[in-house]
Amino acid sequence: MDIKSLELKVLKSEAYQKIQNVMGRYAYMLTACKYDDICELFTKREDVRVEMNWGVYEGYEGVIRCYAKYHKNEVVGPGTMAVHALSTPVIEIADDLQTAKAVWISPGHITGGMFSKDKKIKAHWAWMRYGCDFVNEDGEWKIWHLHVYGLFMTPFDKSWVEIGDAHEIEEFPPEYAPDRPPTYSWAYSPTRTTEYVPAPPKPYSTFDPNDAY
Repeated sequence: MDIKSLELKVLKSEAYQKIQNVMGRYAYMLTACKYDDICELFTKREDVRVEMNWGVYEGYEGVIRCYAKYHKNEVVGPGTMAVHALSTPVIEIADDLQTAKAVWISPGHITGGMFSKDKKIKAHWAWMRYGCDFVNEDGEWKIWHLHVYGLFMTPFDKSWVEIGDAHEIEEFPPEYAPDRPPTYSWAYSPTRTTEYVPAPPKPYSTFDPNDAY
């Protein structure tokens, strides 16, 4: 291995750890309802994006609307607890060191009134997957595209086979609404086949917008 290849390998290794830490902070902040701080993990580029199961938030204003407005006002307060752990990471840093792509499976649970029409505090199992793109801004890695891919959500005392993809989610008030519908909406159902989405990234040289999560 020549010096240039060795240097690239070291820089990618450092970037790998930094990206793990960014998403680790995201997970810890989410559990602690530190939604303003979560926004600071994202780039402020115009093409930053968050996609939740219910829709796509475009631009940094969309990031704020999703976390610092919706989550901060609706997913908060006594009795609220959201844990979205991170497991099975696959992270690939571009050869040009300007971007990175990564996926995680996230076992978790959500407790609160945000998913019940009567607003009573209820406990749910909530498993999902993350597909994320990251951008390097002067050595600091920022979340560029964060896409939540649902697996299942079910009351803690019911099997996901029983509940399927039926949830009591009301329409979002205009001030919280996403900019457009989700691009992908698979969730577990006894009548559906599990899909290989998001596919783990493969090694790549430079970012291709067609491969964005």
